[in-house]
Amino acid sequence: MYAIRVHLEARGGRPLRAPVAPAVRAGLERGLRAPARLSHARIRQSADSLDAVVFVAARSLLEAEDRLRDACGELVGEEGELSGWELRSCEADSWFALGLHGLPSHP
Repeated sequence: MYAIRVHLEARGGRPLRAPVAPAVRAGLERGLRAPARLSHARIRQSADSLDAVVFVAARSLLEAEDRLRDACGELVGEEGELSGWELRSCEADSWFALGLHGLPSHP
């Protein structure tokens, strides 16, 4: 399983339709292509942006990133749940990938 951070922004500062988190989660579940699948997602939204850490089960980190990027592209596409939005980033969380998330911040 791979932790991948996603950041979406509204084009032109358009306000976010509510509730977005359930629509994003459902869209990602539909959009991820096998053998990758959504395990779970932590989603935080504001008026003009959305940040998430998405946990994707896949054969490799590159596959997880590619499949999630494609699924996010469908979400923000012309006919997607978040049309008019832009995908700003979709990449592995390096802290999780390196196993550093549990280490103290100061030695």
